[in-house]
Amino acid sequence: MVLFFLLKTTCFSQHTIKGVVTEKVTNQIIPFVNILVKTQEGNLIDFTSTNESGYYSIEMPKKVDSLRIETSIISHLPKSELLILEKSKNKYTLNFSLQQRLTELDEVYIESEKKPIIVKKDTTIYNLIEFKDGSERVVEDLLKKLPGIIVEDSGLIKFKGKQVTRVLLDGDNLFNENYSVGTKNIDSEIVESVQAIEDYNTNPLLKGIKSSQDVAVNLMLKKGVTDISGNAEIGLGIENKKYLKTNVISVSKKLKGFSTLSYNNIGENYSPYNFLSNTFDLSKANEINQRTSNLVSNNAFNSALPDNRTRVNNNVFGSLNSLFKFNKKTSFKLNYNIFKDKLIRNESISTIYNFDNEQINISNQKSISKRPLIHTFEYDLIYEINKKSRLTSIGKLDSQNIKNTSSGFNNNNSFDNIIESEDLFLKNDLEYTYRINNSNVFQISTNISTNKIPQNVNVLNEINNLKQNINFKKNKFEIQSSLLSKTPKGEYSISLGYDFIENFVNSSLQGSNINNQLLSNNIYYKLSVPYADFRYQLRINKWQFIANLSNRLFNVMLDDVNLDTNLNISTFVTYPSISINYFFNSKANFYTDYRLSNQVPQPNTVFSGLILTNNRAYLNNDFKFKLFNNHSSTLGYRINDFYNLFQFNIYASYNFSKYGLINKFNVNENTDFYTSIVDITNNKNLNFGLNFEKYLHFLKSTININSSYSISKYQNIINTSGLRKNESKSLLGEFHIRTGLKGSFNLENKALFINNTFSTTNATSNVFATFQNDFKIKYNKKGFNFIINSQYFNPNLNSNISGDFFLDALVRYKTKKGKIEYQIKANNLLNNQIYQNINTSDFSRSVFQHNLQERFMLLSVQFKF
Repeated sequence: MVLFFLLKTTCFSQHTIKGVVTEKVTNQIIPFVNILVKTQEGNLIDFTSTNESGYYSIEMPKKVDSLRIETSIISHLPKSELLILEKSKNKYTLNFSLQQRLTELDEVYIESEKKPIIVKKDTTIYNLIEFKDGSERVVEDLLKKLPGIIVEDSGLIKFKGKQVTRVLLDGDNLFNENYSVGTKNIDSEIVESVQAIEDYNTNPLLKGIKSSQDVAVNLMLKKGVTDISGNAEIGLGIENKKYLKTNVISVSKKLKGFSTLSYNNIGENYSPYNFLSNTFDLSKANEINQRTSNLVSNNAFNSALPDNRTRVNNNVFGSLNSLFKFNKKTSFKLNYNIFKDKLIRNESISTIYNFDNEQINISNQKSISKRPLIHTFEYDLIYEINKKSRLTSIGKLDSQNIKNTSSGFNNNNSFDNIIESEDLFLKNDLEYTYRINNSNVFQISTNISTNKIPQNVNVLNEINNLKQNINFKKNKFEIQSSLLSKTPKGEYSISLGYDFIENFVNSSLQGSNINNQLLSNNIYYKLSVPYADFRYQLRINKWQFIANLSNRLFNVMLDDVNLDTNLNISTFVTYPSISINYFFNSKANFYTDYRLSNQVPQPNTVFSGLILTNNRAYLNNDFKFKLFNNHSSTLGYRINDFYNLFQFNIYASYNFSKYGLINKFNVNENTDFYTSIVDITNNKNLNFGLNFEKYLHFLKSTININSSYSISKYQNIINTSGLRKNESKSLLGEFHIRTGLKGSFNLENKALFINNTFSTTNATSNVFATFQNDFKIKYNKKGFNFIINSQYFNPNLNSNISGDFFLDALVRYKTKKGKIEYQIKANNLLNNQIYQNINTSDFSRSVFQHNLQERFMLLSVQFKF
């Protein structure tokens, strides 16, 4: 691997002049600066410009003896340097530090002595010194302290409420959607500054023609972070706890790479994969429409606690990410991830079902072992044909194998459960872009994918030996051509395409004594969809209008062996949407939108035969083909004032679905039957929200307040109840404050309150409220870092449960040169071993408890190189 990262090329036939251009006061890089190469007499010989990382490089013939290098950019004063060239020397480094023009209007500087934030058009630049408190180890720790940036538990990053789609290293996209590989593992100390780039396009030929809602976070590395650097850490602790982690980063002109390898059994997860909770999977963000249904989900171990409290693991994760720049036209990126884990859970659930004067009590205890194994290969090939055209090819192979074993008791009846699941996904996307002129771009793209998920569920209990085989498969092919145009007051695009999708659903259940039910499925479900999409964006003074019109002709064929007749229909559907923004000024705007969407039924809603998914649960559907339409609208007012480091957003949203799925639930002491019925639902949801963030510079502190209130109306059927009309109300309030003082002590506190109410017509209501508080004290001085973390959880304030209190401690010491760091980690000092939670719905109340990551102490040593 070391040889892999040491790849370099050298040119001996020319002089190579390179350097970095920075701003004199802030030391921030300046992109897109013109670099003029002249003779001593002032005659222009050649020119180039700095890239997004402020870097430039240019080659000159050896016959040249001396050159004058000049900079030119409207935002800064020009600068000139005379360079004397030597015959025996091939490479020269010439850096420039430019002074800002006093008349510059395109930049807005934050009024602060040290300028913590600089806003340049679509780019927000953070001066990290103003926000660090010394406790940061990786990039994710750093991002959590920056105003305007939110890092969710899944690793998903948001900036000003918008989802971050890429994390760049010095302007290069190394990780694609799997950027948490970098943010969870890259050392925060090698990062000089952080840039949040709005209106980000991965394709530079679209810049200035197609506006984008995407946001990228660019990590600007410190000068001198070149060739190979990294760190290695090893830790041992009581209770046989082990920890090993190593990271290597390589930065050069031709190659940029990052690799990480880790092992631990202390509840940590440094990968983008999560098999503990139902958090958002970043690795599959853009593949939802290409993947088939997974009936036997292996992700969730339900808990209200953070994952590091409940994850009892044996985890190995490795990732290799490299970007080769063969020349100015061709680059190749390769990403490989391997993930292996063994998760252990012991849990018990006692549930009381109450409906229509009927009560059913169910008790479950089980011990679970989950063993996921993942291999993922991805590649990106980019070929810049010329200055106007570009060809990209993106491919992925994702293989997941999961074995889930459990044993226990269902109402005192013993059972053993073995679930084996595979998930094989392949795709390839090809895109050609041609920039006709400064106002028009033509694109043509194709994508082809296949996803196969075979699953086996084996249940052995005192009555039956059940064997369930499931096989879902999806093939997809799409071709699309688009014309994108820029007008003086807006932009528009026209897209024509064809989408072909075929789904295969096969299953068989053996050993069941259930009567009057179909026990197998054999379905072929095909969609053939030509489409035309139109988008128009218009800006008139302070008003902005965005209109979209999508048109689909669905040709549907469904062949189900269990049905007497096959389905073969065609239907034309239009999807309109409109967004309106009124900008009071550059900081505040009013916004509203309306959207109508129509979705075709997914493969998991079309089968009629029973499918067993665990020792209790059976699934099937009462299917008829109907488009699931949804009307949604939003109204809000937003302030993004980075000049005063203030953000505010207040909004209301409404959703209405006429057709959808009604859930029918039949429960008895031994089994649960879930049937999805396609019918008129009239489901409604009304939501109000408020988000507030303010950075108090004189206190070096950030305050966040988030609150929401929602009302949802839905329908279901429980046993013989008939159609039940239900309403749920949810209130959430969150207060978060963190300090970043220059002194030794800093504090952080986060309080969260949630209140849920479920009610059914002519029935009593169920209410439960939860409370959580996280508090940290941080001490940092001369390489010594001490953190105490306390957490309190109360799952139901209306019950007699007193709640659980957790206490952790962390001590770090860094040597003067910063090359060695010692750490003592003490987890769950009060040694809480079981957590109890209460869940309430419109028809049940459950008392749920499970084991925890027990108390341990771990001593680790980190070496930097």
